Amino acid sequence: MIKKIILGLLFVILTLVSHQAQSQILLGLIFGDDLNSEKLIFGVHLNYSWNDISNLDESGSLNSFNLGLNFNYKLSDKFRAQTEMLAKYTRGAGDIPVYSLGDEALDDLYSGGKVSREIKYLSIPISIQYLTNIGVYVEAGPQVSMRIKATDVFEVSTAEGDLELKRNIKNMVNTWNFGWQVGIGYYIAPLKTTSVGVRYYGGFSDVIKGEGNQNHQQWAVYANIPLGRKGK
Repeated sequence: MIKKIILGLLFVILTLVSHQAQSQILLGLIFGDDLNSEKLIFGVHLNYSWNDISNLDESGSLNSFNLGLNFNYKLSDKFRAQTEMLAKYTRGAGDIPVYSLGDEALDDLYSGGKVSREIKYLSIPISIQYLTNIGVYVEAGPQVSMRIKATDVFEVSTAEGDLELKRNIKNMVNTWNFGWQVGIGYYIAPLKTTSVGVRYYGGFSDVIKGEGNQNHQQWAVYANIPLGRKGK
């Protein structure tokens, strides 16, 4: 089963960009009868998050919508293992004070604006869930992320309209990010396949190279929706 899950995770990027029917056929070839069985649930993970970076002076929250796939494996009647692959996943911070771009004209133009730090990751959260008889569960586990893109977005409103400038800060951001997550959720309906919940993420790793003690923080509401589930 572990080998099948690893193969499934390697297939995630393709399933995100292909049609559901095609994905279902290919994933069925990998997992066989285990796909969306009593033991294994495969589906889509959706979440909306509020993101901050600790010790980033005078900054605010950055909101983002995130998307990926999830695999939920039943260990026993009380415990489940949840693994997700988040291919569309953004962290960062908003309302950062404008800083110098090294160009006097640009500095004058954006001096009255604001900056949003948007860091896009490929992320894998892993958690163990403890499930109660009424469908409520608690979960906790590690999360590892690999930085894909990083951008500071400068925005300002002028009499002529809104202006935006994107500065690539990828080389300033550490490639790998490690942290932990805890949450509470609820499995909807008797089959206990669709779930909704709330999570908190706290980072162990520094976000920006050389800055020290700046960690990601995130609150998220989410839903896990099974694909191709056969009625029982």
